Amino acid sequence: METTRNDLSWKLTSPTALFTLLLGAFMFFLSINTMIDPVSAGHGFGIPFSGSEALPWLSVKSGRDLGIGLAIVGLVLTRQRLAAGVFVLATVVMPVVDALTVLKAGASLAFALSVHGSAAVYGVFLGAALLRGRATARAT
Repeated sequence: METTRNDLSWKLTSPTALFTLLLGAFMFFLSINTMIDPVSAGHGFGIPFSGSEALPWLSVKSGRDLGIGLAIVGLVLTRQRLAAGVFVLATVVMPVVDALTVLKAGASLAFALSVHGSAAVYGVFLGAALLRGRATARAT
């Protein structure tokens, strides 16, 4: 496999890089918000937490969000467009599972779709754009 510097052609100011960085920043926000105000974060997630027994689970969610944000930003900064596209598409499973989880916990379908469904749709479109852009770059 030949190593080239073509990945550096993915400009950090391109729309796909900016939308990917926006996703990474949002994941950082979710992580920090969960650390600072876990009860409100739980409500925003769709599960009304009422006791301290939920705090360890919110720490898990916060760590997950932080890890995703760091991976996304790292992939953009190293200009790994194809890897970012694959990663974003692979992580779409998380908001889908989150939507199913909040539905089981009693949230409305409208809430689950608006919060977690919109995240899944964003991930599908962003991942497809990242992969499509890479295929277009190779074709030229």
